[in-house]
Amino acid sequence: MSSLSTESTPRERLDRAISVFGRIRMYWRSVAAMIAVGLSISLALALATKRVWRSEATILYRETIQTGRDPQSSTARAARLGPKLKDTLIARGTLAGVIEAFGLYPEKSARSMVEAVEEMKNHVGFRAQSSDTYVISFTHDDPLVAQQVAARLTQILVDDYRRDSLGAATMTRDFLRRELDEASAKVEEASRALATFLARNPQFQWGLNDSPYAPVPQPLGPPGAPAPAAARAVPAQPARPADPQLAALERQLARVEALLGAARSPAAAPGGPLPPSVLEAQRARDAAAAAVASAEAALAEKLATVTPIHPDAIGAKRRVEAARSQLAAAESALRLVRAGLTEAPSGEARALTPSRRAALAAERSALLRQIAGLRARHGGGRTAVVDEARRAPAGPDGGAEERVIELETEWHRLRLDLERAREYLKTVQANERAANLSADAAENKSETELDVLDPAYLPSRPDRGRGRVFFAGAAVTFFFALGVAGARVLLNDTVYDGGDIHALGGPALLAAMPELPQRPPLRERAIVPAYSAAPTGAPGTGGEPTGVPDDDAERPGAPGDGAEPPAAPGDRIAGPSAPAEPASARPGFTLEDTLPDGLALDDGDVGPGPDWSAPEPSWSAPGGSLACVGPRHLAYAGSSGFREPEVEILGADVDPEGYGVFELLRDAPAPALAALRVLRHRLDQRRGGEPLAIAVVSPGRAEGKTALAARLAMTLAEAERARVLLVEGHLARPRVAALLGLRLPPHASFSEQLRRRMAGEARPLGVIALSPSLSVLAEPSLEASYPAALHSVHFEAAMRTLRRYFDYVVIDGPPVLGSGDANVIEDASDGIVLVARASLTRASSLTRAAEQLGERRILGVVLNDIAARPVARKRICIEGEPARRSC
Repeated sequence: MSSLSTESTPRERLDRAISVFGRIRMYWRSVAAMIAVGLSISLALALATKRVWRSEATILYRETIQTGRDPQSSTARAARLGPKLKDTLIARGTLAGVIEAFGLYPEKSARSMVEAVEEMKNHVGFRAQSSDTYVISFTHDDPLVAQQVAARLTQILVDDYRRDSLGAATMTRDFLRRELDEASAKVEEASRALATFLARNPQFQWGLNDSPYAPVPQPLGPPGAPAPAAARAVPAQPARPADPQLAALERQLARVEALLGAARSPAAAPGGPLPPSVLEAQRARDAAAAAVASAEAALAEKLATVTPIHPDAIGAKRRVEAARSQLAAAESALRLVRAGLTEAPSGEARALTPSRRAALAAERSALLRQIAGLRARHGGGRTAVVDEARRAPAGPDGGAEERVIELETEWHRLRLDLERAREYLKTVQANERAANLSADAAENKSETELDVLDPAYLPSRPDRGRGRVFFAGAAVTFFFALGVAGARVLLNDTVYDGGDIHALGGPALLAAMPELPQRPPLRERAIVPAYSAAPTGAPGTGGEPTGVPDDDAERPGAPGDGAEPPAAPGDRIAGPSAPAEPASARPGFTLEDTLPDGLALDDGDVGPGPDWSAPEPSWSAPGGSLACVGPRHLAYAGSSGFREPEVEILGADVDPEGYGVFELLRDAPAPALAALRVLRHRLDQRRGGEPLAIAVVSPGRAEGKTALAARLAMTLAEAERARVLLVEGHLARPRVAALLGLRLPPHASFSEQLRRRMAGEARPLGVIALSPSLSVLAEPSLEASYPAALHSVHFEAAMRTLRRYFDYVVIDGPPVLGSGDANVIEDASDGIVLVARASLTRASSLTRAAEQLGERRILGVVLNDIAARPVARKRICIEGEPARRSC
C-alpha cells in the first residue's frame, strides 16, 4: 500500500509516513545495483572528459549625460539592455567571424559553419552580474584560446553598441528636426486663421472677456454696491467695423432685432435710458440676476416655514416676479447696447401690429443679405459666407441667437487649434533639444558607453575537471536510485502493516499476528482408535462392521432401572470381543429409524442436551493405548427418541513424547499469543453464549490461513474454556491433518463421511479428539476423497449439526479468489475472518475478496506474519511440503 491512513494526530501521520518511506529498504538490492551502475558510468565519463578552461570579462554600462528624454531609470534601461546585448553577442555573423579568426572547431567548420556556430553557442556565456554590469565568458580546452576569444567577443560587443548608439541618436535628431518644422508650420497656420477671424469680427479681442458675448465677472460686494475702482477704470471698447456702410447696416440690423425681441417679450423691454457701454449693461444684468437669486432664496426660506397662501409667502413670490422682470429688462438693454443703440425703442414696439412685425422681419432679411453681400465683396472668407448663409434663412425668432452660436463656436475652435499647436511645438522643441544633446554626446562618446571593467583573464584552474564530472554523476545516480525506490514504494499495492488495512477503508483489522520463528514440522503421529474396526463401507475394510463390547455397565446419566443405554460408536474402546452390530451400521438404516412413531427429524428440533455432557477422556501413559475413551460422551439430541448421538469420537491423538498439536503454540512469542487472545476475546463477544461457526479464509494461496485457523482453535480451547472443533473446509487442497502431524484412518475423512451421507448411509459424524476440549474433522491425505462434497446440501447440514455439539466450529476455508468455494463456506458459517499475509497479500486482492464475500458475515481482517522490517516475499507453495507455514 502506498497511501497514508487517516490517523488523527500529526504525530501518528508522521510515524505513518516514516514507516511507509522506510520500506525503501526492501529494494536495497535494486538500489545498490543502480548505484553501482551509475557510479561506473560516472567514472567512465570522468575519465573520458577533457579539461575545460573558462575565461571571463566584465563590462560596465553607464550613462554620463542625463538628457531626460528617456522616461525609464538607468536600472530599468540596463535591465532592458541585457537581452539586446546577448542577442548581439550570439549572432551568427559575430560568432562566425570569431571562428574564422581563431580557427575554432576545424572539423565542424569543414562540414558546415552553422554546426560550428551552434557548437560555439554552447561555450559562450552571457549573464547580468548586477544592474549595470555584464559578464562575458568563453570555455575551451586551451586556456590561452579561451582568454583571447573572450577578449575579442568583449571588444566586438562594445564596438557594436557604440556604433548602434551613434546611429540611433543621429536618426532621432534628424527625425525630431523634421517634426519641429512641421509643428512650427502648424502654429503659423493656426495663428493666421485666428487673425483672419479677428479681422472679420472685430468685436472679438484677446484678454479678459475677449468674447463680446461672454458674461462679465460678478463684482465683489453685495448686489447693488458700486463696482471696484479697477472695474470702473476699464473703458468701454466698442467694436466698430472698418467699412462705414457695413457698420451702418449692422447697427440697423441690431435695431430691427431689438424691436422684434421687445415685441416678443414686452415685459422685458427696458423702460429707461440704455447704459452708456456694454460693460455697464453687463453689470446691470448681473445685478438683476443676483437679485433674482436672492429673492428666490428668500421665497424658499419662507415656504420652509409657512404655506404658499400665507401673506409672507405671497409677498416673497411678488418680489421674485419683480426681480425676474428687472432681469429680463437688463438682458434686453444689454442686447440693445451690444447692437450699438444708445436709446431704448419707443412705445411702438409695445403696440407692434402683425403687419408691422412682418415688415420688420422682411427688413431684417434684406439687411442680412446686404451685409452678406458686402462681406463677400470685401474678401470675407469662407467662414463669414457660411455664417451669413446660415443666418439668412433663419426665422425672425432665432436668427440672432444662431449667429451668436456660430461666431462663438468658430472663435473657440480657432483658439483651441492655436493652443494645441503651440503645446505640440513646445514638446517637439524639448525633444529636439534632447536629441541634439544625445547626438552630440554619442559623436563625442560621452553620453552612454560600455567600458571594460575587468578584461579577460588567463584561467589557472580548469572549470570542469574529472572530479566534478564524477561527483555530479554520483549525485545524479543516488537521487535517481532513491527516486526509483520511492516510486516503487508509492506504487506498491502490497499490505505490510495495520496502517495499510486501515487505509483501505474496508473490513476492520481484528488482530495483527507477528512473524513466528521457523520451526520443524510436527512429528507424524497415528491416532488411537476408539474401536477396532472401521464403519461399514469405509475404504480399506472388507465391508463388515466390527465393534467392541461395552465394558461400562453403568455410565453417568444412564437410566436408573439398570438397562444399558444405547452406546455411541465413538464411546467405545478397543477390546477382544465385539457386541452386536450397532443399529447405525445396518444396511438401510437412517436417523429417522431411531425416532418414535410420528416424529420426523428436523434440524431445528435437534439441539445439545442441556443436562449433561460426557466426561473428558484421559490420555494414556506411554504405550499407545487409549484408556477410558468410552466415558467421553458427546451430548445426545434433545429428543428422547434418538438412540444414537449425531457426532462420535473416532479416536484420539496421544503423544506421550511431546505436547501433541499444541507444539504449534509452544515457544510462541508473547505478541503472537496476545494477538490470538485478542482475536478470541472479540469472537467471544460476537458469540454471546451461542454456538459460533467461524470460517478462516484468505484472498489467495500461501497466506497462512491454515496455521492461523489451527492456532485460533487451540486458543479458543485454551484452559478447556470452550468445546472447539477444527474442520477441514478446503477440500480441494486439504492441509489440516498434515499441519497437525496426524495420520488419520481413511474412514475419518470428512469428505468420505459426507459422501456416505449422500449415498443414504446415516452415521454420526466422526471426529478426532486432540484434547479434552479440542477436536478435529479433517482429511487423511493431501487430496480429499470426494472434493465435490463441499457443494452438497449435506455439508451445510453437517455444519448445523456440529454447531449443536461444539461451542466453536473453526473452518479452514479455501482461497476466495479464483473459485466459489469460499461462498459456500460463507453460507455454512456464522462469520468470516479474512487472513492477509504481510508483505505478500495485495490490497487489491483483499478488496476483491471482501467484495466477493460481501459485508454480511465478514468479521474483519487478521494480518498475519508481520515482520519487524518490511520484506518482499514470493508466493511459494511446494507440493509435498505440507508443513510449510506459507501454504
